Amino acid sequence: MSNNAQRSWQDVSRRDVLKAGTAVAGAVGIGAVTQTELAYAQTDGGEATVTIKRDEYGVPHIYAREADSRAPVFYGYGYATAEDRLYQLELYKRYYHGTVAAAIGAGEGDNDWVSFDKAARRNTAGEPSLDAQAQDQLKADQREVLQAFTNGINRYIREVRDSNEMEFHQAFQESGFEPEEFSTEDAAGMFVGSMAFFSGFQLETLNATVVDILTGQTGDEQRAMELLEDLNWGDDPGAPTSTVQSDAGYTPPYTEVRRDNPMSSGTSTTSTPSSSVNVSRGATGERVEASNRITGGDFSIPDDPQAVHESEMERVRTLATGLNELGLPIKYGSNALAVQGDITDSGSSILMGGPQMGFNTPSIMYEAGLHGPEFDIAGITVTGYPFIMFGRNRNGAFTSTAGIDNCLQMFNESITVNEDSPDTYTFQGEEYEIETNEETIEVTGGEDVTYTDRFTRHGVITTWDPENEQAIAQTKSYGGRHMNCWRAYYEQQFAEDAEEFVEVSQRCDYALNFMWADNNGDIAYVHLGRYPDAESVEFDTRLPADGTQYELTKDDYLRAADGEVPAAINPDPGYSAQWNNKPAPEWNNGDLSYSWSTDHRVQRIINMVEHRLSNTGSVGYEFLKDVVYDISFTDLRAIRYKQHLMDALDAADLTDTEQAAMAELESWDHFAQADGDDHEGQYPAGYTIWNETFPHILQEVFAETFGDAYGPASYFLNYDYGRGTLMRVLNPDETALDTAVDYVGDSPDDELVSAFKAAVSSLSGEYDGDPSSWRGDASLHTFNNLALFGMPIGVTSAGSTARMNRGTENHFVRMSDDPTAENILPPGNDGYVAPDGSTGPHYDDQLSMFENFNYKDLLFSDDEIDAATESTQEIARQTDTVTPDDDTTTSDDSTATPDGSTPDPSTPASEEDATTTTGDSVPGFTVLSGAAAVFGSALVWLHKRGGEE
Repeated sequence: MSNNAQRSWQDVSRRDVLKAGTAVAGAVGIGAVTQTELAYAQTDGGEATVTIKRDEYGVPHIYAREADSRAPVFYGYGYATAEDRLYQLELYKRYYHGTVAAAIGAGEGDNDWVSFDKAARRNTAGEPSLDAQAQDQLKADQREVLQAFTNGINRYIREVRDSNEMEFHQAFQESGFEPEEFSTEDAAGMFVGSMAFFSGFQLETLNATVVDILTGQTGDEQRAMELLEDLNWGDDPGAPTSTVQSDAGYTPPYTEVRRDNPMSSGTSTTSTPSSSVNVSRGATGERVEASNRITGGDFSIPDDPQAVHESEMERVRTLATGLNELGLPIKYGSNALAVQGDITDSGSSILMGGPQMGFNTPSIMYEAGLHGPEFDIAGITVTGYPFIMFGRNRNGAFTSTAGIDNCLQMFNESITVNEDSPDTYTFQGEEYEIETNEETIEVTGGEDVTYTDRFTRHGVITTWDPENEQAIAQTKSYGGRHMNCWRAYYEQQFAEDAEEFVEVSQRCDYALNFMWADNNGDIAYVHLGRYPDAESVEFDTRLPADGTQYELTKDDYLRAADGEVPAAINPDPGYSAQWNNKPAPEWNNGDLSYSWSTDHRVQRIINMVEHRLSNTGSVGYEFLKDVVYDISFTDLRAIRYKQHLMDALDAADLTDTEQAAMAELESWDHFAQADGDDHEGQYPAGYTIWNETFPHILQEVFAETFGDAYGPASYFLNYDYGRGTLMRVLNPDETALDTAVDYVGDSPDDELVSAFKAAVSSLSGEYDGDPSSWRGDASLHTFNNLALFGMPIGVTSAGSTARMNRGTENHFVRMSDDPTAENILPPGNDGYVAPDGSTGPHYDDQLSMFENFNYKDLLFSDDEIDAATESTQEIARQTDTVTPDDDTTTSDDSTATPDGSTPDPSTPASEEDATTTTGDSVPGFTVLSGAAAVFGSALVWLHKRGGEE
């Protein structure tokens, strides 16, 4: 529930009234917006008018219909984003550059900003500058757009800096600095810093730890590798995919959950069909059927793998919040569903998306509408990205999820430390000098810190172990290719059909999935990235490779742009479901994707779609909302494993307390939802009992076999995306893969009953009374001010909400001649906090809606937006111009090299100031007279703390 203390609008001051460009007035009973006009000088000498209209939720809709290029719209987009989220942009920029300590100090403990900066810099250490990559990988008009977006941000910074009335965000003043103007490298870096994070996972060092411990226990490295196969297999034929499903293996059935689902629309998603409807799936389209199967090979275990892994995870831990006690990478992802028009109620394609990046104040995401010459785009993106990631254009809707695939490879180096000469490493019998680069981290209020980055042919050294004469170096498949990915996102938002969407998306070298649904009724799914060809390399990509023998060259990679990574248009199920799952059959597990197994969370979405099709023969737009509600609370462990437990308990000798606990568990409906307002009360006793029992099940089944390796192995065994090893143990006759060990003998009943008894014993000591009273308090998401990447992006919290397996935002689109689109982005679109701590009406105005699974219209058409525009405002006009450079064409597989050809992005553009006022004027503003002026200005802040008290 929201607990943000806002000042009463009855107490609004004249200074508050002059907060230009922020969101619409949240007046009681009135939806008013602010319209801001900017000017943009075009290359032909003319001037394009850039208009920003804000709707009743503070969403900016940027217009430049008469412009001669796309750049003016993105100039206004940069300006609007800075108005609402400038402090957030500043911290995202500093995250990329590793300069957070220069702004907010050294920090300490979990907030060690010096260590944070070191780790952030190593994300792209040794790579060409982003300006150099942009010169090589972007077209001239795309570089123009990037410059225009940057200029828009800078326009707002100059406006506040040069004003005697407007004020920067409270956090700037608390930290004692003001923002400097952004360069194009800064603007691009906001994208690269965060998106490279989502691609930058590795499990090689964890796997090495498990193998090392198991080898010591069993005395047999081959046996250790067999056990590793139970944790991190190559390919499970039964794993659900986003293209076509394999006939091999076992498909977990649909399980009924909460029968009184208040969100269900139309035919209940939980009803049992009386008969099966024959569904015509529609036409299928082109499909890329790529393969990347692990074939094993050499590997190299470091001398102290546990210490190496801890070192690697400590580096990641400094960059991310929410790491579990094992210190392993953050478990975020996203879900999506695209349905072909042939199997929808309306005959039109539909799409839903729920990117999962955590909950913060302000949100990591931002909503905007872009309207230029021959294009309209509306939707949501990560704040600071100069394109829309999740939304729609005139022709289709699009979304994306994390690909969770094998982008990183760790190499175990053999090093020699020399006192009087450079240190060296060995490669194929030769000694090579380790390259070094001295870096200095500026620390405000403290002493600067200098450290050394080291590099081998394999990349930046992330763990330096001179005592053992070893080091770990990291090869990134996307290193130096970041602007290819920027370009893919930028171009996909303009796609006209499925074929174009696939073509432009495949340029991306990050591990991502893109999805599409269009006016033709078509859908598309594209798995993106650049991956080692596991079928041809000589080492096992699951473990550190021997850096003295092997390296990865461009010929060793499969690349989406070359048609070597899975993709599909209109896959034959008639839909494509995504929740960071396997892209297609015959595609190997990558880093963090070992859970591409028969038990994977996306199966719940697939089962819901198939159940609806079996009931009614089609799915509809409102059904997409049912899916979001269901997966937000359904316990994905219970729907797969609770019945196994109940079957074992039926024949067990139980005490009276255990019998009562069993009854509570039996009656529980698989829904992890608490009672009370906004589901923030207490969970059902059945959930409390199940939640305590499940970890005991894993321990009873696996701990004896894995011994000392059970700790690190449990990360594989109990991963939130799926628990494939347990699925194989409990369903041995149905699943496609055997296990290396007979973990439970003829039957798992003994282990299941023991786990239940242990849980009941533990809960009896924790709670008083009958098992029906064992009701744990609800877990909550707190909308704190820490971004996903670990640094503060605000100063307050908008409150909390019940924990849900749900997107940071949700969006739904039905494409047709009469389209429908809705979304929700908690807590709100405006992240500005004034120096006195006060906030505007759109700071948290979507939080209550989010808690209640309500959605607002995703405005798109001119008529919709104009209908919401009730007040206009023209601020002091400045003219920024961008001169496009000559276009360049390069090989898509090239790596940018700095060549000095990119103009200095920090050079300020030319400016012309003019002020127009009408009515009752205040400096730099047009104020409407009459009633419109009262509601259009008295009830909103116009221009971030402009005016005087």
